[in-house]
Amino acid sequence: MSVSKYLLISVFLIGLVSCKNSTDTPESILHIRLKKDPDRLNPLLFPNPVAREVYQYIYVPLADYNPASLQLEPVLIQQMPEEIAIDTGIYKGGIAFDIEFREDARWDNGSPVTANDYIFTLKAINLPMTDAGKYRSFTENITDIIPDPSDTRKCRVIFDKDYMLALETCTNLELYPQYFFDSLNILGAYPYNKFTDKNKKQLQEDKTLQGFAESFNSTVYSRDKISGAGPYRFVSWTADQNIVLEKKPDYWAKKTSISNLEQGPDKIIFHVIVDEITALAQLKSGNIDVMNEVSSDAYNDLENDPVMKQKLQFFHPSLTKQYYILINNDDEILKDIHVRKALAHLIDTDNIINKFEHGKAVRTTGPVHPLKATNNSSLKPVAFDIEMAKNLLVSSGWSDSDRDGILDKMVQGKKQNLEIEILITGQELGKNIALLLQENARKAGIAIKITEKDMKLIRSEHVRTRKYQLIPSILSQDVQIWDDLSRWNSANNTPDGANDIAYKNAETDQLIDKIPSTKNANERIELYKKIQQLIYDDQACIFLYAPEERIIISGKWKASATSKRPGYMANTFQYTGSTVPNQ
Repeated sequence: MSVSKYLLISVFLIGLVSCKNSTDTPESILHIRLKKDPDRLNPLLFPNPVAREVYQYIYVPLADYNPASLQLEPVLIQQMPEEIAIDTGIYKGGIAFDIEFREDARWDNGSPVTANDYIFTLKAINLPMTDAGKYRSFTENITDIIPDPSDTRKCRVIFDKDYMLALETCTNLELYPQYFFDSLNILGAYPYNKFTDKNKKQLQEDKTLQGFAESFNSTVYSRDKISGAGPYRFVSWTADQNIVLEKKPDYWAKKTSISNLEQGPDKIIFHVIVDEITALAQLKSGNIDVMNEVSSDAYNDLENDPVMKQKLQFFHPSLTKQYYILINNDDEILKDIHVRKALAHLIDTDNIINKFEHGKAVRTTGPVHPLKATNNSSLKPVAFDIEMAKNLLVSSGWSDSDRDGILDKMVQGKKQNLEIEILITGQELGKNIALLLQENARKAGIAIKITEKDMKLIRSEHVRTRKYQLIPSILSQDVQIWDDLSRWNSANNTPDGANDIAYKNAETDQLIDKIPSTKNANERIELYKKIQQLIYDDQACIFLYAPEERIIISGKWKASATSKRPGYMANTFQYTGSTVPNQ
């Protein structure tokens, strides 16, 4: 190790330890490791997983999923609104929700949370010049918001068309204070129904709105000036080192039992530590209290260390994401269902889970996570079976005519070898999966070529153009009950569409299109299960498993884990000062 690098690490460690010797009581400070600097703290503009670990204590939504039950529950509103069918007027055939904010909810300046803040937030999202595109794809379904003239805490949200995720769309988003982000009330001069796609050009040409968007998008409101209705306030941010939050004094929700609003530690310090070895050393020495996304081997080693088990708590909640392998269903070789099924039989997923996840994962069989009521649990994971793969290929006309170990067959008068390319990004897991598939496929007569590329290039040069064969990937989902299955609809098999695998099945399309208009929950669940059955039967892609998060927390804190990202809620932690029993 060079002298300069040694000095740099020494300075870092001194700075880390010094965080614990202030006039604050040591037990009131919770130290959390971040894998990297989040760049921005602004959920509307930068809904990044690392940023979420911090901003979830500053910005809170109208409603959120309970960390235990995963049911959508009120946070800033009095109660969950009921859907209202609109049977008269210009919005006939649509639906509405009446929203009422809590009377005690307050912003940092002491002013009440009102419907105007809500309307401002939605306008800022739907203004085409703001960088809130990920939210806008959902909120653009809101046609109008009508404030109650007699009560500033109430408004009616209108969808001119029935929308499956309407309740989640109008309630499960972080609220922004108008006074803080728009002190001149610039957006207040425009009615909400002007913020629609048909008025996009007019909005984009408005100089006043251009100025607002430029200010709203700036780093000023993402790094310097940060304010919300959550239990903690932003204190400081030292780039690539740490972010400090502290408990708000005289907080309006001090006595609440709502998880999002709880105040636990007096101060939360997030330390940016990129290197896992350094982070683990700080965890073991007690300078770091919380560490998530721990590598499988490191987690397993510490969990089985008798000394560490007396000092640390180990949590591995299931997260709503899963690993799978994209198959290009339009590829000349892979459009053959027998080849797709053979490949699925050549992946020893159980071995992958045991070897690379130390058993902490659940097999998956379709696009819906096993945690959800919409999951088709009757589908059985595809078994690892090389002989079955061989039989499927033989039944499709493949044979080793030249005895070179690679199957072939005549296609339009020309010999075609069974050679398939898998694209990987260099991530360790994807590389390992590709190598294991390559080894097993060779035994069945398939030559697998592994090509490593940057993810951005894979997306632009291969996924968008549908010029690929296999790609290991991650299917990320939220905890909401109704997943958007549009990526499996053939209508979205376009360069900008979400149907990355060029999957086409008319019956699947029909069922997906039927979901939004099906009001009965049980009937809708059955549609989800039928869709999964069709995708499973078609072997549209290869579903592997849903991993569990790996979180380690100091025994000095009473803590729990959740399937909600990022897997824990630090604001609910309580200091105990003692070690914990083995879990």
